[in-house]
Amino acid sequence: MRILYLFFLISSLMFSQNKLTKSDVIGKWEIKIKVKQILKEETKDLDMFEKMAIQLASGFAEDILDTADIYILFKKNNTATLTLNFLDYDEQEEVKWSIVGDEIVIDDSLNKKINIGSENNKWVLVDDIIFFKEKNQKLNKNIFLRKVDLAVNQK
Repeated sequence: MRILYLFFLISSLMFSQNKLTKSDVIGKWEIKIKVKQILKEETKDLDMFEKMAIQLASGFAEDILDTADIYILFKKNNTATLTLNFLDYDEQEEVKWSIVGDEIVIDDSLNKKINIGSENNKWVLVDDIIFFKEKNQKLNKNIFLRKVDLAVNQK
């Protein structure tokens, strides 16, 4: 019987330590998108010429995303500011966010200018990176948020 109690104690400690909290999310996160990987997965069934056209466009899109600074700043009041800086273009938009279970839900439904999750707004924190969660519940490792170290940026 003691072994059973010990098992429950250890398992409850393990699960309680992995609980997602607001403090895990609050802060500035850089949005990263691996365009070539996404297009490679989405264009498996295309013919050679279609794939060549997609590869040219993906290179151009990747160059733009590499040049752009895209961030989301999660705040304590369950709002977040999405910031896009590209050359002389600067835009900021507000969205709402919350934690539901082990998922971060980003609600951009009130703001028609942006669509962070393509009708799916669930994200999951794994090893200090927030990954986009597909409708099929699979994590998309090509769309993710990486926390920005503010100490590095202040130097």
